[in-house]
Amino acid sequence: MRIDINAFFGHWPYWPLPHTSGEDALRLMDRFGIEHAAITSLRGLHGDWRQANAETLTLVASHPDRLTPIATMSPMNGGGGDALRELIARGFRGIRLYPLLLQGYSLASRFADETCTTAGKLGVPVIVPTRPMMNFRFPTVAIDDVAALAARHPDTTFLLSGPNYLSEFRAAIEAMARCPNMVIETSCMQGFQALSQMVDAVGGGRVLFGTGAVLHYPACNVAKLDHADIPDKQRDAIGYENARRVLRLPT
Repeated sequence: MRIDINAFFGHWPYWPLPHTSGEDALRLMDRFGIEHAAITSLRGLHGDWRQANAETLTLVASHPDRLTPIATMSPMNGGGGDALRELIARGFRGIRLYPLLLQGYSLASRFADETCTTAGKLGVPVIVPTRPMMNFRFPTVAIDDVAALAARHPDTTFLLSGPNYLSEFRAAIEAMARCPNMVIETSCMQGFQALSQMVDAVGGGRVLFGTGAVLHYPACNVAKLDHADIPDKQRDAIGYENARRVLRLPT
């Protein structure tokens, strides 16, 4: 079984994508043996987060057995702790923060702290991507800034998304050593035997399978997990057990 912790659909303004719709995302899941995905409308990365979350709920309502909704939010248009409570009450199981795209805020802001405090009280993860996808044209959020946020909110689970290789890979390991409430997903992780090295460094219980679809083609991360030099027990933990625990999905 595979649960993709990092999936998307919808409008992407920067260049044409070969797959965009929710149905496209589901077809890719079927093709690569992904039974379930935590999914977010791409509109929330660069536009109206309220509209994006409405799009996500509409899609998930048609496929509740395959998809789990993850929200996005910014300080604009009424974002904050109360808004997050409303989103979780409507069925969302996590929140994504994108301070460096068009949302214009800092991870040291009052908004970020209020959102993370609320997420901890509600028992939902905060997903903080250092980059939206594996493309070097985008500015990156400093991993140390994510770790500082996680350190201020030790009762909140933080999913680190986007670190790549070399200095980013080492920075992610160092941040997770300082912050036991941080976990990491695989969608941008590269380098020879990177997945097994990450497992050796932080433990198989803190690594989650993510593809980045539809921004990425899922085959790469499926192969990354299938061929990693790790025991099958750890492969199962990364493939679905950790995501089920973090998102509090029914067994």
